[in-house]
Amino acid sequence: MELFFYKGNENIIANTKGKVEDGVTQDVADFKAQTLKMQEAFLKVLDNKNLSFLLGSGCSSYKLETDSFKEIGIPVMAPLAKEFYTLLEFAEQKEWLKKELSIDVSHSNFATNLETFLSTLHSLSFYHSKINEPKKQDETIKKFSELTSSEKIDFIIIQARNFLLEKCLNSTNSKTEKDKPSVDKPLIELYKQFYRKLLSRNPTLPRLNIFTTNYDLYSERAMDLLGIHYVNGFTGGISKFFNPAIFNYALAEKMDLSQSKWSVIDNFFYLYKIHGSVNWIEADGENKLFKVKEIQEPTIEELKGKDNIMIHPTPLKYNASLGSPYSDLFREFQKKLMQNNNILVTIGYSFSDEHINNLIFQAFTIPSFRLIVIGEPTDKNVIGKLLELNDTRIWIIGEKWPTGVANYTPLYFFKKFVEQILPDLTAQDLDHKMDDTINNLKNLLK
Repeated sequence: MELFFYKGNENIIANTKGKVEDGVTQDVADFKAQTLKMQEAFLKVLDNKNLSFLLGSGCSSYKLETDSFKEIGIPVMAPLAKEFYTLLEFAEQKEWLKKELSIDVSHSNFATNLETFLSTLHSLSFYHSKINEPKKQDETIKKFSELTSSEKIDFIIIQARNFLLEKCLNSTNSKTEKDKPSVDKPLIELYKQFYRKLLSRNPTLPRLNIFTTNYDLYSERAMDLLGIHYVNGFTGGISKFFNPAIFNYALAEKMDLSQSKWSVIDNFFYLYKIHGSVNWIEADGENKLFKVKEIQEPTIEELKGKDNIMIHPTPLKYNASLGSPYSDLFREFQKKLMQNNNILVTIGYSFSDEHINNLIFQAFTIPSFRLIVIGEPTDKNVIGKLLELNDTRIWIIGEKWPTGVANYTPLYFFKKFVEQILPDLTAQDLDHKMDDTINNLKNLLK
């Protein structure tokens, strides 16, 4: 276990040694002492006035260590791409792409990134729409080989989109049978633990901002289970439509009945899904300027039938972010980053999105801005380049992946960050006590 806590390019825990007690090795003692130092640093971070978190795709990937590292969450982009390209139903399309369009999915540009593949297809689809390639009028034709080039491209786009939707819904692992928990319960519990720990933040400080590039619903499900209120940009009751003005509002309680005195409630967050969500669709609403609707409890059958799913990366990333709702969400992201004394903590984010990176890097023009990266710097990734800047406003926290080890859970994984770095200011068994109490009350009401 080789932990690091870089401020600039100085590892401030390099010489931290733990006290060896009975039955404890020096390595274990050092690990405890170093993680304790990280926790102490995060206690001060949580007390910062303006604090935001950016959750990347790595946060929703969860592998069971006790089951040969079986994935029960949502795989990150590389394994998703590999799985899609090897589907039997994609074999004919893959051959056509290589032969007719010279698109080889085994190329490094596509092999580990389904987003790049989709963006390329959308560019081609846009080109064919401009040259007005005639489409077949016979709607009974279903074979891929009988479609025009334009129709084949659109067919593959829909095929890849539906694959992503199904993976992000993760319905196979999320289904709960009678008297049996869902397979992905450990991931839900992890998200619950993350948000519960954040609730311990000083209630007099502004509410936390949670930005995420993920399309899944784990954050919403966890907060619903905890009874946490959140603003995600949608307003309404039965029909919820996007309205960015809601991000300027706060949920408050009246403190003095005789006066207009209000206090923002403690269990409240702002949630920004800057790449969209699986339950967003394009829909018309009466007197609605923003034609983005949120579906409650979506199913893959329901989503497949929609003409336009509001989810990245269906359009080209940068161009899509210029239009609503993405332009509104990115504007909010930039606004929060540009606040004085702002701290951004990134978890599970690989810095592979240039548009997000540009906004983060621009924030360094503000002297008080700080960036905390939970990840591992290498010679090839952006985190390594951030380390080379030797800027003390950049903290990089994590653990080096052991050489020659395939399956491992390093400290910078979401699970280890939540359990061992993020401090807990409440009773450790609070969640279990709450669950037991609610279950007992249910039994009394029967």
